[in-house]
Amino acid sequence: MQLIITRPVVLTGDSGTRSFVPGLTVEIDAATAEQILTQQAGIAAEPVANTEAPATPRRRKPADAET
Repeated sequence: MQLIITRPVVLTGDSGTRSFVPGLTVEIDAATAEQILTQQAGIAAEPVANTEAPATPRRRKPADAET
């Protein structure tokens, strides 16, 4: 899973201590990704597969045409 780190985070585990800095995009396993997401220190870099586009396009308001 790919995550974009949004806050500094330090993780410790069987593989040792790892630290990540904001702005870094990392490819990590699901367990590590869950730890980072739980700490709200990162966001998913990959789009979610089950998102759908709206069925009807958004209607433009008259004010939108003036800007």
